[in-house]
Amino acid sequence: MSPDEPTAAYRTDDYTHEARDGTDLALRVFRPTAVDPPYATLLQRTPYGRPETPEGRGVAARALDAGYAVVYEDTRGRGDSAGAFEPWIHEATDGAATIEWLADRPWSTGRVGMFGGSSPGQVQVLAACERPDGLAAIAPMFAPSDLHRADFFQDGAMNAQAMLTWSFDAIAADTVDRLLDAGRLDDATADATHDAIAAATNDLSATVRDRPLIDLPARVFADVSLPPDVTPADLVPHWESWLSRPTYGDFWRAFDPEPDYGRIDVPGLHVTGWYELCQQGTLTNYRGLRDRSDAPQHLLVGPWTHGNTSSEVGELAFGDAASADAYGIWETHLAFFDTYVRDRPRPPFENGRLVETFRTERGGGAWERHDDWPPADTGRERWFLRSSGTAATDGGRLARERPSKFEPADRWTHDPTDPVPTCGGPLCCGDVDAGPHDRRAVDRRDDVCTYTTPPLVEGVTLAGPVDADLILATDAPDTDVVATLAHVSESGVYPLTSGIRRARYRRGRDREVPVPDGPIRLAVDMWDVHYHVPAGDRLRVSVASSDAPRFDPHPGTVQPWNATESEVCTAEQALFHELDRESTVTITCRA
Repeated sequence: MSPDEPTAAYRTDDYTHEARDGTDLALRVFRPTAVDPPYATLLQRTPYGRPETPEGRGVAARALDAGYAVVYEDTRGRGDSAGAFEPWIHEATDGAATIEWLADRPWSTGRVGMFGGSSPGQVQVLAACERPDGLAAIAPMFAPSDLHRADFFQDGAMNAQAMLTWSFDAIAADTVDRLLDAGRLDDATADATHDAIAAATNDLSATVRDRPLIDLPARVFADVSLPPDVTPADLVPHWESWLSRPTYGDFWRAFDPEPDYGRIDVPGLHVTGWYELCQQGTLTNYRGLRDRSDAPQHLLVGPWTHGNTSSEVGELAFGDAASADAYGIWETHLAFFDTYVRDRPRPPFENGRLVETFRTERGGGAWERHDDWPPADTGRERWFLRSSGTAATDGGRLARERPSKFEPADRWTHDPTDPVPTCGGPLCCGDVDAGPHDRRAVDRRDDVCTYTTPPLVEGVTLAGPVDADLILATDAPDTDVVATLAHVSESGVYPLTSGIRRARYRRGRDREVPVPDGPIRLAVDMWDVHYHVPAGDRLRVSVASSDAPRFDPHPGTVQPWNATESEVCTAEQALFHELDRESTVTITCRA
């Protein structure tokens, strides 16, 4: 029997209960029959459908065997739950109502923990902000924080691969099935709609250049004969409302947990991966709650992607110990819930904060335990981008020494119809594979500037955030800059971490600032990394203006998601790195 299948007998019951506004929400409850109630309860709220059994769901089977009740709930407008699906708008209050309902069941101890990854991770944080009676602990895995900053969008740009696959493969496909079950679509129309979804998501590099992006659902379903009472907007209900609000404001604040971290008073186990779509969101949740919540917060980071927790990620293998199974991720979850939901302290949670990350390196790595993240024994080092104006052709240098006064700028042309292709990274759910992939071919393009160190005399261990500070000029009314840090070895150039900044949002996502003629400073958050580069190898920073389909290629207009094909234009870019116009990257290193 698989370790993900419960060994003890259990009973299954379906219920509905009312959200605070009277909407019926559907739950499926699994309870062990060999253990007498009351039970501590673990809850997952999901937009992806309640499972028929708890098999293959990580901690669920283990929790049932250990005497917990395990509950899955369809979020509003998904599965068998009523109401309209509006992503994350109702999740705080709906989640709180469900927790309080479960805590009040006669078979419950009154204490509830939450578990799950991705969207089922995000809803935990939102529910915890409501401080519902009965919530004892949360374990958000691969969970975003502010969706406008580091998940579906990032510093002004759209995280297009994630946005497209989630919106069409997950949400639209499920909506079609719901409409079919309700008799509002016939079989032929449902099949045609699914075919249209597959066509749009099977070639994301083409779809992300299909403009205007704000009208994409209408074009994806243009050849499907939908009934009069069903529109393309009904299939992807959030698309226009999200893309019509590129600037952070009240709409995005309504389901952003970060301002409410101080209201969360329960322990958290935060789990992510270095090549994971929600890496920065998970780290933000951990850091924010560590600083503003009185409850203990714990952090685990493996060398994983959003869909791969094995020891082989991308083109690299990190050794048998690197996998989530080898680490014992589900046993760790159970120990966490035993400690905080059952009040039965177990290692490693009985003696303070657990912070453990996997230090990756080409061909291996190891788990390391820290006092915090980043570790206390790290420092910040600034490196300068240097060249003779040839970084886009012959490459430049990444050096510790400041540049001279008259170093010429590096120049390239950004062509939105031929963007720099995505080569690995923290991706999710699309036709471009996540993780470390050799990017030598990408770095040879004439619209990519590279800056490489000499062979390192001593190895360096990166352990914490990486940032770039770039001085750019463009002849377009708006543009992007993408920065990637990579490990250069004899076998290839493997990206470690990267980021993007849309120029109009250089002073924050909450305000657009026109792009002037002349140089501007663009700060790029390149996320975190824990990686060892050995002596003799090199570090490289690559700078470009696109990374597609991970991000939407900027069309060179003021409103990029509204731009038509005829409005798309190239942009002439210049990256400065002379004295008083230094372009730099700052890395966090072990002392």
